[in-house]
Amino acid sequence: MATRKRRKIARREETSRHFLLSQTHRRKVDDAPDLGADGVRQILIQAFPSLRCGVDFRQAALEQMGGGAFVALVIRPDDPLETWMAAPGSDALAGVAARLDEACRAAGGLWGVEASGLLAGLWPRCNAAEGLDVARGLQEQVHLRTGRTVTIGVAAHPTLDYAPLEALENARKAAEHAAFFGPNSRVAFDAVSLNISGDTCYERGDIPAAIHEFQKALQLDPQNVNVHNSLGVCYGVLGDHGRALEAFAHALSLESGEYMAVYNMGLIHLLQGRREEALEQFLRAGDMHGDIFEIQFQTGKLRLEMGNPQAARPLLERAARMRSRSGNAQRLLGDCYAELNLPEKAIGAYQKAVKVNPGDSLALSALGRLFDERGENPEIAMIFCKESVSLSPQNPLFRKRLGRLYLKLNRLEEALKEFEQAGLLGQDSAEDIRRVRERMGDQN
Repeated sequence: MATRKRRKIARREETSRHFLLSQTHRRKVDDAPDLGADGVRQILIQAFPSLRCGVDFRQAALEQMGGGAFVALVIRPDDPLETWMAAPGSDALAGVAARLDEACRAAGGLWGVEASGLLAGLWPRCNAAEGLDVARGLQEQVHLRTGRTVTIGVAAHPTLDYAPLEALENARKAAEHAAFFGPNSRVAFDAVSLNISGDTCYERGDIPAAIHEFQKALQLDPQNVNVHNSLGVCYGVLGDHGRALEAFAHALSLESGEYMAVYNMGLIHLLQGRREEALEQFLRAGDMHGDIFEIQFQTGKLRLEMGNPQAARPLLERAARMRSRSGNAQRLLGDCYAELNLPEKAIGAYQKAVKVNPGDSLALSALGRLFDERGENPEIAMIFCKESVSLSPQNPLFRKRLGRLYLKLNRLEEALKEFEQAGLLGQDSAEDIRRVRERMGDQN
């Protein structure tokens, strides 16, 4: 989905609540120009004084199309927004409108401006295939007369249980779908259009709307593996783990090599606290597709959490190579090296983590501890430990580490304060407090 190529991966890697949403390879697409119906009307009113916009257009469409079959087209300009906001009489926008007007008149159709400012037309007694033919002819005429290109979405009525005017919205979704193929593309509304629309809802945090779109998509194409996977992601985010696992299992029943569904099943097991089952699925996903950062990262992270740093090491090293700008991967690799008693490698990984994210208090505190253990000047170690406490004052371990550095420098009042705070935050610091008070007594 979207248009300067990337595989869609949901959620950030620092949490287990992230999913590989979609297999659709897509370029990053700019949002459709939103001129607003009034803005377009101002540009076109001289050439088309009876132009219908917004609610007026939709009402006229409903009256003219009635309850019969028709096809809706929505036209998405391919040029930058400023091109379409030129002064009244602009050849670009007026030229597209003129071609649309000609086509509608010839077929007894109707055209106007949707609320967003996109031009739209309706052709009676047409199906989707015929609508694509109309779209192709429009594109040819627009390019011939104006030198510009447009992307067009087509949607037929009736489709499923959509109301007549929902055909216009479906055509807009099809236009967004078409934009993924680049300028001058056209697409008829289908399950992929709904999957893309559902992903858009998901990304803006409207999970119920995303579920609605994915369910509609499955009505059009029950065998769409990607949609089953996307639906499972939504259920997982909502905490409905049972339905999520069902959706991922359904995707796998349709395509046994669907590694994202396997990986997502692992994440659900992890959210349920079933780490052995999660690891099994992560390893299975890695066997299917080992060059995915998230799979390597999560498998290595889980291996480390389960007390097997030796097995975690190659996974985290590979994840860190695959995404060198991932501070979390670098920090976890540092943790792994530290557990394997490789302090120099651990320091290098933590330093990379801090370079990527200067606010990584975990990496900063770990650096302070390692510099101290290596026998560096305590003041150097203290810089890291103080910064970690400043960033995460409620972390008792960070305070305890800072307290021990103060104690090493014989800054007893400051050491006592940090140990006492660590104790209040739940860290067992009784022995440290006793040692400080004993030393303070000796100095009095």
